[in-house]
Amino acid sequence: MIWLIVGYMWLFLHRPFEIWPWMGTFRIERVSMIFILIAWLTVAEKQVVENKINAAVILFVLSMTLATLMSPYTTIFDSGSYQNWMKYLVFYLLVITCVKKESDLKIIITAFVVCFFVYMLHSYREYLCGRYVFVMGTKRLIGVDSTMNDPNGFGASMVICLPFLLPLVTLFKKRWHYFFMIGYILLSVRCIQLTGSRTAFLGLGVLLFSTATVSKHRMKLLPIMLLLAIGLWFTLTDNLRDRYRTIVDSSVNESANQSAQGRLHGFYMGWQNWERSPIWGVGPDCHGLATGEGFLSHCLYGQIPGELGILGMTAMAMLICCFLLNHFQILQHYKYLQRKGFGEEGLFCLRISTAIISAILLLLMFGAGGHNGYRFHWIWFAAFQALAASCLNEKINAIRKREVQNLLFPNQSNSIPLLAGNREGVSVNNF
Repeated sequence: MIWLIVGYMWLFLHRPFEIWPWMGTFRIERVSMIFILIAWLTVAEKQVVENKINAAVILFVLSMTLATLMSPYTTIFDSGSYQNWMKYLVFYLLVITCVKKESDLKIIITAFVVCFFVYMLHSYREYLCGRYVFVMGTKRLIGVDSTMNDPNGFGASMVICLPFLLPLVTLFKKRWHYFFMIGYILLSVRCIQLTGSRTAFLGLGVLLFSTATVSKHRMKLLPIMLLLAIGLWFTLTDNLRDRYRTIVDSSVNESANQSAQGRLHGFYMGWQNWERSPIWGVGPDCHGLATGEGFLSHCLYGQIPGELGILGMTAMAMLICCFLLNHFQILQHYKYLQRKGFGEEGLFCLRISTAIISAILLLLMFGAGGHNGYRFHWIWFAAFQALAASCLNEKINAIRKREVQNLLFPNQSNSIPLLAGNREGVSVNNF
């Protein structure tokens, strides 16, 4: 099942059926998911990962369902956002029931990064071949597909995926692995530049600066990053430089300034929608229909209140709190493993959770300038973190079981498995 899930991840991220229309006639994504579900129902060994974040995901789906059903502007058959979230929910269920070992989780995270790298590389190649959009006086890079190719959304996705290089470093053993990481970073930075997305550009700066600041090599990294930033700045065209200058000086580019004002307007109009329907909102992606302006909110903090109401706000707050609580628990478990001398065995899971928290904070930051409340990242990252927490729980339970065994049977040999259950059959001696 793990490789079927990986194959679907590639189809979802790269979306070749949107790049080559002849593939779209075969409904590859739908057919592949039906095949995976049949395999899941018939031959897959299923074991649900119990985690508090499951309740948050269910509550968010319920809030979207109720908002869609009660909306006068859409139905469950017409709402693209609602239907997409149902697809995300199916993927979530597949992951938390079929990923049974930490080695499988490593495959999932590696595949996520590699699939997105291929997507970026293909998009950059098409840009060099002349595929781009000209918006607000600037030539801007777009994704190679048609669903998630918006410059702002594409730029945000690239920044959000960067933290997932952190857990991969734990797996690196060969020199070419580090070359891949360097190439991934350089390609991401270049593509983010060319999207002309100010929020993505600002998010990249915040991410790189904060990473360098918390590193023990900060005194070396900060000057190097400063020099690289200066060099990269001069590789931009005049139009892109003018656009990015509007982050600190709105008078440089009037169209970019109007775009920023539109985000603020979307925030206020979102709360006006909330006043119309405070319990369940006006419905997913119905902001423009409810206001009569025809535009989306372009602001997370106006989108969720206006479109999902109090139920949606509660579900989103609960989801964010669960991310933070899971990370705190994972951090405590990692410290426990360190005290027992097995810190290295929990490092991968800790770094996954750290990457997810970084991505969630970026999503919240990008939410000031984008309606990203229905992105797939929320539910995918929930599944990844739940699995990481589960793997650490089993490591700790196995250690405690071993300690009890040693206490009751002090003369017994050290052949008792450290990790119990289905998730990882590794013994203490392997450590």
